[in-house]
Order: sequence, then C-alpha cells, then structure tokens
Amino acid sequence: MNANLLFAAIAACCFALPSSASAQRQRPPQIESPIVHPDRTVTFNLRAPNAKNVEISTQFTRGNQELKLDTNGVWSVTLGPAEPNLYPYHFIVDGVSVADPGNLELFPNERFKSSLVDIPGETPSIHSAQNVPHGDVTYCYYHSPKLGIRPLIVYTPPGYRDSAERYPVFYLVSGTTDTEETWFKVGRVNFILDNLIAQKKAVPMVVVMPYGNMRMGTPDPTTVQAADMYKAFNDELVGSIMPYVETHYRVLPDRTKRAIAGFSRGGGQSLFAGFSNLDKFAWIGSYSAYLTPEVFNRYFGALAETPEATNQRLKLLWLGVGSEDFLYRQAVTFDEFLKEKKIEHKSLVTGGGHTWMNARHYLTETLQLYFK
Repeated sequence: MNANLLFAAIAACCFALPSSASAQRQRPPQIESPIVHPDRTVTFNLRAPNAKNVEISTQFTRGNQELKLDTNGVWSVTLGPAEPNLYPYHFIVDGVSVADPGNLELFPNERFKSSLVDIPGETPSIHSAQNVPHGDVTYCYYHSPKLGIRPLIVYTPPGYRDSAERYPVFYLVSGTTDTEETWFKVGRVNFILDNLIAQKKAVPMVVVMPYGNMRMGTPDPTTVQAADMYKAFNDELVGSIMPYVETHYRVLPDRTKRAIAGFSRGGGQSLFAGFSNLDKFAWIGSYSAYLTPEVFNRYFGALAETPEATNQRLKLLWLGVGSEDFLYRQAVTFDEFLKEKKIEHKSLVTGGGHTWMNARHYLTETLQLYFK
C-alpha cells in the first residue's frame, strides 16, 4: 500500500469514530435499582418506555404495587419501610413477570424469575457477610446412574482447607422449583454458618446442597403418591450423593454426625430420607413441610410401634412452619400425629407464610442445635 492509500484508510477510520461515539452517547443512562434508603424504604426503577402498565410484587408488601412512569421512560415506586431482611421481588410488565435488570442479585429457580433486595437493620443480619473467617462454597458434579450428571453445592467451614480434621455433614435440600443454588444464594447458609461458628453458636460442619428435582414431577404432598418422589430422592441420596460426598470430602461416617433437613418439598424429602435411614441420620429437620399420617404409617409404622426405641435413635427431630403458610394445617396435623405416637420432637410456629425469610429463620435455629 502506498502512502496516499494508507493516509486515506486512516482518515476513513478517524471519520468513522465520531459516528460510533455518537451512538454510544445516544444510549440512555443506566438507572439504579433497587435503592435502599436509611429509613428502610426502597425505591424500585425500571426503564420500559413502551410498557403500558408496570407493577411490582415484593414479599414485604401485600399485593402488587403500581409504578409510575416519568418523562424519561422510567417507571418508579418507593415502598416500605420494611423489616430488615432479604426479600424476593419481581416486576410485572404488561402482565409478564420479569426480574429487575438493574440488580445482579437473582433468585435461582426453575420457573419464576425474581430478584433479591437486602434491607439492613441497625445491627448486621445473621445472613449478612461479616468480618469473620469464611468457609468455601464449591460447585460440584456427580454421576447418577438414573439421572446422569447432577449438580451439587458444598460448603466447607473456615479452616477446612488447612487441616486434616473430619467434620459432621449436613444435607440441606431446597424446595419445589428451587435449584441446588437456592440455599446458597437465597438461604445464605454459608454466611449464616460463618457467623454462627464465629459466635461459637454452631459446630463447624460440611453442608451439602443437592438438586431435589427427581424429574418425575411433584405429586400433591397430601397424597400417598408423594412418597414415590420422596423415595426416588432417598435412593439418589443414599446411592449416589452420599458416596460422592464421603469420597471427596472429609466427613465423619457416623449417624450421630449426619443431619438432613429441607424446605417445602425438600422438607418432605428430608423427613422421608431421615426416617428411612435412622442407621445413617440422627438429626432430621423439616422447614415448612410434613408427611401425611397415611405415608408415615405405610412406610414407617414400625417407628411408631416402638416409640421408645425410635426416640433413643433420634438426637433431634425438628419441625417449623409459619402460621400463614398454605401448608400450615397439614404441618400441624403431622405435629399432632407425632405427639399422639409419642415420637419426641421439637416444633416452632412463627408468623409469616411459605417464604424464604422463614426458611432462613428455621435454618438459623437448627444450625445451633445440630451435632451438639
């Protein structure tokens, strides 16, 4: 290329730059959402100039709230004040539910797409990241003969990497349509346990978070058919998940050093797996879940026939549910059934519904009990 052609090519590039820069300048400025104010109110913003109607659903307000449109095509609303906690929320744009595009904190779920807003109080929440030693969270994959390659998330406590010590292990199962990430990203089990360990309120432990979807649907938990799905999870747990964990992590192979609990569907799966394997688990927790008396009698009738022997094997059987939970009545029925059968357990009824705010509450309560 001669000098004249080279100069012409450079000039063409230079003249093209302002057009590109102009296109960049024409982009609307990024908006911030959510904005948490000192008085614990929250402003939500969404740029949607062509939308006809925008609402928001949060778990600290009742019912959908309408947003107002400004002259720049941004819809906004300020809600609250709210009690300090971590809340899911989502926008409804012309009838379609969407996560907040301005927020990186997403709620992992198979179906609905929500975002998360953390409203702090005067003192740090137990689920917040604090200046304490932190454990590690690892994404793993194991092979299931029936389900193929499956995901698994494992929390190891502070000091795990630098020691040869073996630890108790807690299998923590998430709810219907949740993923293996939900107890981590919404339940914040890692930060809760970091903080409780630092406060000497919890025993250092390994936490295993499996994916509870057994690819066979979710039968109504009030029916005996629900036990088929619970049994499938139990087979997966005992046949694939536990062997993987005990091969790859330093966990104690003792029933008194194993716990299992879960939220919603995961609570039903945990109850069924725990009762099925009292030779492997001495600690069982149910967060907003239950087994029907019909399922219990069909599969675990022998445990009710000899309650003294059952109680000797259980270090803890713990049940929690909210008074506004849509599963409240069935959970209370299960609680009363256990009392009638003289199977010892602890129970907690809180306010609120079938929410992850309650799930974190129950998790925090029981982490202070397991392995003590």
